[in-house]
Amino acid sequence: MAAGIYNFTIEQGSTFQRTFKYKDSNGGPLSLANYNISMDIRESVDSPTTILDIDEGISTKSDGTTTENTQFTVSSSDHQFTLTIDADTTASMSFNTAVYDIEIRDNLTPPVVTRLLQGKIKLSKEVTR
Repeated sequence: MAAGIYNFTIEQGSTFQRTFKYKDSNGGPLSLANYNISMDIRESVDSPTTILDIDEGISTKSDGTTTENTQFTVSSSDHQFTLTIDADTTASMSFNTAVYDIEIRDNLTPPVVTRLLQGKIKLSKEVTR
């Protein structure tokens, strides 16, 4: 199944949160047990550096600092996952537009990786600082 396309806006200086449900092609829920979720945000697909590298544990900003407040949380019982980017992290963002994708990786050897979503991100610049 091809990755879905979802474009969104992040408001600089505000906490960003989105919840996604993982469903099969018939709309039925799929379990997220035994999967790791990750996301990269880059200025372009070809950019060698990430603006933000997010996973279920710790996330890394473009300056190399890490944060535990920006992460994915998984609700296996609800077949959904939530992306949270904390306000300090969005305040440090300076791009106008960027690209991202979200992938899941199972625990098999070798792992099976599936791209779930991809798209563009617009940054709405903060006035109050």
